[in-house]
Amino acid sequence: MTDTNLQLEARNINGFREVLGFSVSEWETDRAVITAQMQARHLNRNGFVHGGVLVSLLDSAAGLAGTYCTVPGNIRRCTTISLNSQFMNPVAEGILSTEAKLVSRGRKIFFVEARITCDDKLIATGQGAFRYVLGGENPEGAPL
Repeated sequence: MTDTNLQLEARNINGFREVLGFSVSEWETDRAVITAQMQARHLNRNGFVHGGVLVSLLDSAAGLAGTYCTVPGNIRRCTTISLNSQFMNPVAEGILSTEAKLVSRGRKIFFVEARITCDDKLIATGQGAFRYVLGGENPEGAPL
């Protein structure tokens, strides 16, 4: 995806994205990578990144992996059906990179695997099932 397309699409996923502070660094058919600089607001009382932040990053990247759209001005949407997460290592600071890859797609539902790393250290993994909504099942998407 070109830088211009990334910027245009980033405007379409505002809201919680701003709370988490992540940006879309790569997005293509069946794959997405988002990055987030960890800040004090992301930490739990033990001084590590809160599990809810990690799950939200897994969910966000996974949804993007199944909804890439090649038609400028159109968008593909989905909703999470289920999401499993596993936490491998705590992290207190740094830039988290979340990569998500499509595993399988049906007409209305798709499945994704995602992983979070920080400086080549595996932080968390996740697997999810997502349902296309509002025309998201069409590769060309729907008008915004």
